[in-house]
Amino acid sequence: MVFFRRCLALAALSLSHAAFALHDLSTRAQSPTNLCGDYDYMILANSPWIVYNMLYNAAQMVGTQCTTYEGVTTSDSGTKEVLWSSVTNIDYVESTNNVPKGYSFVGLTQNLETKLSAVDSIPAVYNWTRTNTTDFKGAITHYATESSPMLIIQAGNICFDFVTNDIKGDSTSSSSRELMLWLQYEGGQLPIGWTNGPAATIDHLFGTSWTLYEDVNTDTGITVSTLMPTKQFEGSFSGDLKDWLLAMADLGRFTESTYVNVGNAGTEFFYGNAVMNATLGLQINLA
Repeated sequence: MVFFRRCLALAALSLSHAAFALHDLSTRAQSPTNLCGDYDYMILANSPWIVYNMLYNAAQMVGTQCTTYEGVTTSDSGTKEVLWSSVTNIDYVESTNNVPKGYSFVGLTQNLETKLSAVDSIPAVYNWTRTNTTDFKGAITHYATESSPMLIIQAGNICFDFVTNDIKGDSTSSSSRELMLWLQYEGGQLPIGWTNGPAATIDHLFGTSWTLYEDVNTDTGITVSTLMPTKQFEGSFSGDLKDWLLAMADLGRFTESTYVNVGNAGTEFFYGNAVMNATLGLQINLA
């Protein structure tokens, strides 16, 4: 199985705590901003989002990676959406080609650490495109792609990534559960637990059926539960993600008294030259 690192970039990120000595760009004027440092992030005012460029394996990276905040727009339906992009220019190095260099993402900052039973809805609208100019390997946690200038062969996934735990605020201990909803996948990237075979199936969720794969991530000790759709989503998704969490509760993975501690969507990258452009509307509404 191609190595797929868990997408826990927001794990334990509590924006109200000063413990994170990271490069906070939230005080700058919130015009379009390139985030290119190893741990550059931007908390968006009057929104539930943080945009983050997290290069957790920068020491093994030759090249550059930037996450760009482009603005916040309002859709025809009146929903706010964040416009952002991820620009990857990372050289292929044989010894580290299978090592993810970091994670570019938009994460939630509001109404987390809430019991699932207290959540009314988690509306999500997600649209994405990716342009590759060289071979590219990544995972958009949303998805990873491998391509050539003449033929694009995607290897990876586009997904939503949430973390739950019966303990409020705990997203890093082994009692946590990482939930991944893969929207699009091709190539060689496979979910944790693939070799174990399907753990369960879910019918009639977001217009298609899903197969569940799960196992413990040996890097973190956290159980990862990944849903893969029978019918993939091609560049666009809209739905209430609470339906996903309730479906997992129906399978007995947790109860509605569990806490929703982390929620995000992003792209994990290994090497290559690529530009990913996306708009994301994502929020948690409380009951």
